[in-house]
Amino acid sequence: MSFRFSSGTMDSMAGVFAPPKKYRMGSGGSSANGPKAGGTILGMAVASMFPKPASSTGSHASSQTKLAFGGGSHTRVNNRAVMAAERTSRRVPEAVVRVTGGQHGGGHVLANFAYISRLGHGDEKELGLETSEGEILRDGREMQLLAKEWNDWEMDGDARRKGATSLSMILSMPTGTDPERLKGAALDFAREEFANRSWVASLHVDRDHPHVHLTIARRDHDGRRFHPNRDDLFRWRQRFAEKLRNRGIEANATPARARGIDPKHEPIAALKMREKGQVPQIDKSRMARVQRLREQGVKDPVFAMLASRQAAVRATYTRSVTELSASPSAADQLVAKSLERFVETMPPPEPNSVRAMRLVSEKDAEPVVAAPVRAPIRIPDVSASRVDTGIDRLQALHDRLTATAAPDAPTKSPSDQRQRGVVPPDDVATRIREIVEKSRSAPGRDEDPDQAGTLSDRLRSITEKISGPAELTDFTRAHEIIRQAEERNRERLDRDRTKDRDGPDR
Repeated sequence: MSFRFSSGTMDSMAGVFAPPKKYRMGSGGSSANGPKAGGTILGMAVASMFPKPASSTGSHASSQTKLAFGGGSHTRVNNRAVMAAERTSRRVPEAVVRVTGGQHGGGHVLANFAYISRLGHGDEKELGLETSEGEILRDGREMQLLAKEWNDWEMDGDARRKGATSLSMILSMPTGTDPERLKGAALDFAREEFANRSWVASLHVDRDHPHVHLTIARRDHDGRRFHPNRDDLFRWRQRFAEKLRNRGIEANATPARARGIDPKHEPIAALKMREKGQVPQIDKSRMARVQRLREQGVKDPVFAMLASRQAAVRATYTRSVTELSASPSAADQLVAKSLERFVETMPPPEPNSVRAMRLVSEKDAEPVVAAPVRAPIRIPDVSASRVDTGIDRLQALHDRLTATAAPDAPTKSPSDQRQRGVVPPDDVATRIREIVEKSRSAPGRDEDPDQAGTLSDRLRSITEKISGPAELTDFTRAHEIIRQAEERNRERLDRDRTKDRDGPDR
């Protein structure tokens, strides 16, 4: 005998896994889903005049149980409830089905076709539109004809209507999902759920998570229009998750409270603004509400409501764990242990206003990572030669000698100069001559041997002048010679860069 939840536990599980009811009696408006107060009272009065039929033995599930786990026999409903609890306890990724908007008129529908097909973005980026007839549209003219057909059918016999011609949806899964299997599941879902309507679909992988854009004609082939509500969206999520599981992708479809998460009710515009680092107006209003309650010294009443809701969910799961643990099946006992761990790790309730404050504080507390400091780039001087002339070494040596020995200081012996750290001029000339000989390029290796020889000759003449006894007392002449050599070298390089010499030297 297969496992079955008790009737009370099944009703509690259905209350957790079914979507919350939004419509209230006497809410007003023109929505057909919200019952009118007068009609409800009249119906209750009429029903009280007739005896109630004898209740059945439980062969049929309640409407809430059907919405949460589907219809059928008790065994099938129980199996679906156990599998939903098992997937929830393992935190299986949730399937997302979201209505993004409606298109009014043929031009708007064509713009939607062009967007989801990437029409005009180039052959490598354009995507084909999968149609309900099994065709693939790639030409803009074919899309225009289909958009006109949808608009004509929507306005047929009712030209004054102002409703939408089509509705657009997004079916997505988290990052890491196989895009092709996701596309196959989305197409199977559309063929089954919208079998009597025209639709087009296109797979997008331009973001982190793969998703399918689905645009549906609002009027079916029989001329009936549909207005999807919250129950329809939940049923679509369940059907889409089922198609994903049939293709080997783990997917779940549960309300936020069943996962131990508080409903966020976040608009798409607010999510996109947060992705850009901006603070949407809804967050500012929530933070102002928190600040106002703090000034009044009043605790946010949302805390009590969320705590009561989560306590009911915990009680339902605890009751389910008790019954599953008593089952003789090892599989049911494993589900009980997994569900028990899930209840223990449920996060505490957090209102939207507190969440907004926390996100802003975490954003402000993020450490600012400074940009890496790059080493300064040394731009070579245009006056520098293409060979090592030793001018920098001569300049450094000149500065050293002028710092250690003044021009008008009395001449010391070589031994005294070595003891004071001053290098005699003969040794200076010898060292400079060695540096120059090493820096001279071999014949045939330098790019411009004439220029290299000229510079070496200049250096040799400079060293000969420095090696004389009178140069020690007047180093400014050596500096002037170096400056003149640099100017002549600069003039030579400027002549080489003229347009007559095949353009600039790179």
